Amino acid sequence: MRRLRARSDDGMTLTELALVMLILGIIVAATASLSIGFMRTNAENVSRQDQIDTARSAVERMSQTIRTAVKPSQLITTCASTCGTIDAFMQGQDMSVAFYANIDNPGNSVGPSRVTYTVGTSGADAGVLTESLQTPDSPTPTDAGYLYCNATDPLATADCKSHLTVRRLADGVLSTQPIFTYYGPDGSQLSTGTTGLTSTQLNQVLAIQVVLTVQSTNVTKPQPTTYIQRITLPNAQAVLQQGKDQNP
Repeated sequence: MRRLRARSDDGMTLTELALVMLILGIIVAATASLSIGFMRTNAENVSRQDQIDTARSAVERMSQTIRTAVKPSQLITTCASTCGTIDAFMQGQDMSVAFYANIDNPGNSVGPSRVTYTVGTSGADAGVLTESLQTPDSPTPTDAGYLYCNATDPLATADCKSHLTVRRLADGVLSTQPIFTYYGPDGSQLSTGTTGLTSTQLNQVLAIQVVLTVQSTNVTKPQPTTYIQRITLPNAQAVLQQGKDQNP
C-alpha cells in the first residue's frame, strides 16, 4: 500500500509533458491557421464586393449622363450659325470624353452642362476616374453659343467656381485598355488615333462603349472586376433622323 501510495503521488514525466505540449502546439497552430485563412478570405470577399460596387455605380453614373449628350442648338428654338455648328462632343479619347449634357435642365432654365470623364494615368491621380460637370454662366446663349467661365483658375470668382462640380467616381481603375470606344451611324468603330477623334468624327458619334476595369487598392487584392456597357445616344439619333427627313 505504501508503494502504491508513493507511485500515485508521482507527477508527469518529461516525456509525457513534452507530448502534451506538442499536441497543444499542433492544435493552437491549426486553429491560428484556420483563423488567419478565414480572415484573409473574408477580407478578399469584402474587397471584391467593394470593387464590384464601385465599378457598377461608376458605369451607371456615366451611362445616365452620356445618354443626355446633346448639341446646344437642340435646346433652343433659334441659334446663330456659329452656335448651330457646335457638336455634342468636344473630345473623344481612349481615357477621357467631354460633351454637352442636357442634365438637370428643366425647360432649358440652366442650359447644357459641360461634362468630362477622365482617368488619370500618372501621379497622384493615376487610376482615378473623375467627373467634372460645369453649368453655363447664363441659360441664354450668345451668337457663339453658351459661355463657361474658367472655374479651375485660382483667380476665378466664387460665383464662377460654384458652376463647377467635381466628383471622384472610382479608384483603382486599370488603364491597360481603352475605357471609351466610339461608334458611328453605321455601327463601325471610330479610330481615336493618338490625339483622339477628329472634328468630323465627333459629329458622327452615335454610341459609346464603356469598359471599366477596377481593382481594389486594399492589401488583399482580388482579381479585377470589369463592367462593359454600350450606350446609345438618343439625341444624336434624333439629329440623324432629322437629317434624313430633310434629305429624302
